[in-house]
Amino acid sequence: MKKLVAILNLISIIFLIAWNGYANTGNYNGKTVGELSAEYNNLFTPASYAFSIWGLIFLMLLVFGIYGVYIAFAKVKQSQHTDYREDFLKTTAPWFLLANIFCSAWVAFWLDEMIGISVICMLGILVSLLICVKKLDMEIWDAPFPIIAFVWWPLCLYVGWISVATIANIAAYLNGTFEIAVEAQVYITLTMIFVAFLVNLLMLIYRNMREFALVGVWALVAIFVRFQDPTDGLSKMATNQIAYVSIGLAGLLAITIAVHAFRNKKTNPLKKCIEWRDSLK
Repeated sequence: MKKLVAILNLISIIFLIAWNGYANTGNYNGKTVGELSAEYNNLFTPASYAFSIWGLIFLMLLVFGIYGVYIAFAKVKQSQHTDYREDFLKTTAPWFLLANIFCSAWVAFWLDEMIGISVICMLGILVSLLICVKKLDMEIWDAPFPIIAFVWWPLCLYVGWISVATIANIAAYLNGTFEIAVEAQVYITLTMIFVAFLVNLLMLIYRNMREFALVGVWALVAIFVRFQDPTDGLSKMATNQIAYVSIGLAGLLAITIAVHAFRNKKTNPLKKCIEWRDSLK
């Protein structure tokens, strides 16, 4: 069972990366994901550079997939007893696989401009990953370094960005479906920014997921960067409102992350890495 799950997880990750790479050449439907994002422009969408985080997410997902295969096939690992929190292959099945399937489907529906269905797919990714987080009791127990680095970090980055992308996807759907006055868009955007901040803050406070919250900081700063340049249809006041609310909440979230890290310094990842390295000697 573990071996099958590990292989399917890794295949789904490789397919997801390859499919995204192909889709962003413009060969699938004549447009890239980024070009369509520009067409369905909404005020919550961050500066374009923010989407480069997918490179890091894909890299960490590969780490997750390869580590899973190692755990499933290594004889020394098979003989060790693990509880449900360390037995991440069994515990996250089939939810991690479903998240990757939904993510691959999202790309196709987005490029086919079926934005409503793409929102459903995005919610499918988010729910699947949150179930993984819940079932693994992520970041609320003292895990060994390999679990932190090779399981928690990839999932944190993945679900952290998807939480932001879900809000942006819903905003794109609303903006493309309804004629919303610019003034109303500004207030809706400010509300979405605050919701994104609140979600990240709660994940930090109640789940200790600093990596999740760091993705939130990345997104909020990118929204601030986007509104450094004049935006068509927006007054200078509205532009400044979105920009300064974004950077203010990003700064507050970053400070909260730093305070949380200081208060939990006894179990920081660097210390856990040193302990794990010493245990291998």
